[in-house]
Formats: sequence, C-alpha cells, structure tokens
Amino acid sequence: SPVDPANLLSPAASSSSLSQQEVATKIKQTHSLTVLLKHCSEQLLAEYVRHQGEPFSSPDFQPPAMAVPGLPSPSVPPEAWLALSDGKRLWHLAAAYAALPGLLGSVRRQQAELNPLASELHRQLEAAARQCRGLAGNLERIMGALGVTGPPPPSSSLGGPTTGAFLAKLGGYHVCRLHRDWAMRSHEALGLLRTKYPL
Repeated sequence: SPVDPANLLSPAASSSSLSQQEVATKIKQTHSLTVLLKHCSEQLLAEYVRHQGEPFSSPDFQPPAMAVPGLPSPSVPPEAWLALSDGKRLWHLAAAYAALPGLLGSVRRQQAELNPLASELHRQLEAAARQCRGLAGNLERIMGALGVTGPPPPSSSLGGPTTGAFLAKLGGYHVCRLHRDWAMRSHEALGLLRTKYPL
C-alpha cells in the first residue's frame, strides 16, 4: 500500500534519540547543501543544453513533455508547496532524491556515448549524483529524527542511447531540469524547517 506522506511535525514530535540541537544542526547543514545544489543544478542544466546541439540549443526550443520513470515531478504550485506540512515536503523531497542519483548516473553514461568529449558535462553529472546522494542521506536522518516515514526505494533508470539519440537527449534534459526544480524546492523546504528548529 502507498505510504501516506501526511505527517504533521512540531519540535516536540521528535521520536529520535537526537537532541533538538543536534536536529537543528543537521537541518542547518542540509540547508547549506541545498544552496550549493541549487547553484550547481542551474549550471548543470545550462552545460547539458550547450552540448546537445539543435534543437536543444535554440532559444525558442520548447521541449515536448516527457515523464521520467521513477522521478516525481514537483508539479505542486509554489504556493501550495509552501502550504504543505513539513512532513509532506520532506517525504516528496526524499522520494525525488532517492531516484535522482541513479538517473543522473544514467544520463552520465548516455552522454559518454553521445558526447564523449564533453568532459566538463560528465564531471558535473557525476558531482550532481554525489550531491544528491549526500542530500538523500541527510534527509533520511532528519526524517528519522522527526518521526517521518520515508518513501519506498526507487526502481527505475533511463534507457541507453539505443532508444534513439534525440529521445536519449530529451530524457537527459528532463532529468537535469527536474534536478534543478527539486533543488529549488529543497532549498525552500529546508529554509522553512530551519526557522522552526533554530540553533
């Protein structure tokens, strides 16, 4: 049965042995990581587009919509996102960051075949996967400390370039775009949580 993310949190609701100060410290560290992730995700998307050629590099290009298997879309409007409970936001972030490292790794392998000389893009994709794994670990610890049940593990990855170069590039574009969008959401969510658990 699906996990219900409708957890309501308060500073008094911690079910962990961590002290409130330790929880606050971890939240502050994680918020700092989201600042880095937000910046790097914007750089990665620009670098990715730069190497895909036409029509991706055209300023008028509107990529067709494409779902990324296993990666939720932050489709909740920003106002509604901020109105969610802390538990719901953390649950959705955890689901996204559980899936992103594997998907970014798939994009890295695709780009090694499609753009073998794009070493800076390859490096940024590897760094993004590492950063997402780090953020996923931090989110897991925060959720454990606050008594929030995590999402089920992800099970999907992108196909290889055998699906066709354009579709592979399009899939990679959407992974990088969603990575940027989730980085923005994580920065907002951890900023809000930090105000509730001050040091």
